[in-house]
Amino acid sequence: MDVEEPEPGTGGRAGKTIAATAIIHPNVRLGRNVVIEDFCIVGYPPKGARAGDLPTVIGDNVTIRTHSLVYAGVSLGSGCHLAHHVMIREHTEIGDDSSVGMNTLVEHHCVIGRNVRIQAQAGIAEYTVVEDDAWIGPRVVTANVFHPTCTRAKDCLAGPIIRRGVIIGGHAFIAPNVEIGAGAFVGAGSVVGRSVEERAMVFGVPAKKIGTVDGMRCPFDMITGSPYAAAAAQAPTTEKTSTPTAEQTSMQVPLMDLGAQYQSIKQDVRLAIDRIVLNNRFIGGKELTEFEADFARFCGTEHALGVSSGTSALELVLRALDIGAGDEVITTPHTFIATAEAITAVGARPVFVDVEAATGNLDPALIEAAITSRTRAIMPVHLYGRMAAMDRICEIARKHKLRVIEDAAQAHGSALHGRQPGMWGDAACFSFYPGKNLGAYGDAGGVVTNDAAIAKRVALLRDHGRTEKYVSAVIGFNARMDTMQAAVLGVKLRRLAKWNAARRRIAEAYRTHLAGLPIVLPEPAAGYDDVYYVYVIRSRAREALRKFLGEAGVATGIYYPVPLHLQPALASLGHGKGSFPISEGLADEILALPMYAEMGDDKIEYVASKVRQFYESR
Repeated sequence: MDVEEPEPGTGGRAGKTIAATAIIHPNVRLGRNVVIEDFCIVGYPPKGARAGDLPTVIGDNVTIRTHSLVYAGVSLGSGCHLAHHVMIREHTEIGDDSSVGMNTLVEHHCVIGRNVRIQAQAGIAEYTVVEDDAWIGPRVVTANVFHPTCTRAKDCLAGPIIRRGVIIGGHAFIAPNVEIGAGAFVGAGSVVGRSVEERAMVFGVPAKKIGTVDGMRCPFDMITGSPYAAAAAQAPTTEKTSTPTAEQTSMQVPLMDLGAQYQSIKQDVRLAIDRIVLNNRFIGGKELTEFEADFARFCGTEHALGVSSGTSALELVLRALDIGAGDEVITTPHTFIATAEAITAVGARPVFVDVEAATGNLDPALIEAAITSRTRAIMPVHLYGRMAAMDRICEIARKHKLRVIEDAAQAHGSALHGRQPGMWGDAACFSFYPGKNLGAYGDAGGVVTNDAAIAKRVALLRDHGRTEKYVSAVIGFNARMDTMQAAVLGVKLRRLAKWNAARRRIAEAYRTHLAGLPIVLPEPAAGYDDVYYVYVIRSRAREALRKFLGEAGVATGIYYPVPLHLQPALASLGHGKGSFPISEGLADEILALPMYAEMGDDKIEYVASKVRQFYESR
């Protein structure tokens, strides 16, 4: 082998050990102390690409043994080790300190985490995800399609997801679209055709649960007896303070943290997006139909339709119900303008009714006084993640033969008496704006309903009124949900129940830490399952409190500072200040504290301590 002298700061061969027989293609960035042995090829262009088209990244201290082939577009993290005769296909990422055994094939578009050990002669199929600290035994095979000879096999590619710390014994087979939960153990020779729960032990053909990892014991048990456990026991620890003091170091706490959420799902999201790009499936397709079916099932409704935004969802349902010029729709002034915007877009008139002071939701006791001969529908908003009083609202609607259109833009997974949005009214309309409990990576919305006629009409209107590719039965709109957003939402929907549970836990912690202060907290109520899209308190010193929290690094928000009846865009409705005093009072006092599922106890306690400090210093 040729040994070249180091040349600091270069991405070329200097400071690396590269055999004379190795081939390094253009656009390959080599880290420090890389070793590439005889007859290796690095940066090899895949079909349809030219040498140098795709960047290839080889991290510091990587070793690639003889006769290995690394395609272009691969990223190998620092400290990786590829044994002899390994092939890594394009667009695959392997994290730091991972190793791949001899004669192993890792196909394209795989994501391998940090400190992963893949033993000899394994076959890792396209779109497989292996998270950190996993161990994959010799001759393990993962699959990504059930019927590889099918002419549409590429439309169904979905590799397994192997979560953190999983151990898979030799000769095991892992079926497509299976998830093996964190810390699980798969016995040698098993055929895994169904997902495996966290820390389960499975074995057999087909694999069945035979116990849990917690029940495993050996002389070098990772929990009690190993050198790893001894090292952990000797590591310094920091005692946690349950209630931070005012003097503690300042902390930055965002109102919401989509970056933290992404870290928990990025591998699944990137693979989902890669599948769409690889298959040129950008409009419609199975990702959309699968999300619609899954979301309908989640909401307990017969139908779900993906559309371009929450605003579009409201407008499409109004049009599906033939609500338009000369009609009136009763709704709330304490909401985002999209609610009234959709009503005016179809030519109808929004008729405002004031809200309940305790919840900010439409007050059923005031609805009947607002009903006229032109009233066609009631549009309650499920504000902040709490359902409106749908039992009473629907009773009024039935009495007066009115339609009910639920604005559920903030209520993904909320329920009243076990019934979610869409199970009460004629239809419910969702926004999947990025910051929502279930948010896309751009604009998107949805309609759920048990009414087949509404579903059929919305499906027609959202896609230019088309019945065939170039035949339109009615004038419609370009209001479809694009496939990429559907794919992202499909990944997130699988975690929504868990995220909502985390939000409830955070709300309960706030309630405990903030008790006794001169503020109004959102209180739970019998029959309501709230999902806390935002955690909103009321304070008569709102502006001073907000300024104080901002200076302490705590972000806050106001939902919403200007009621709809005072919006310049709706001045033609003729309302003035004082028309809806409860809504106006809320607008002056409400303040949203940080709320997101990944929010740790330290941040919750820090925010609460700063609110308490503000009031105790006054």
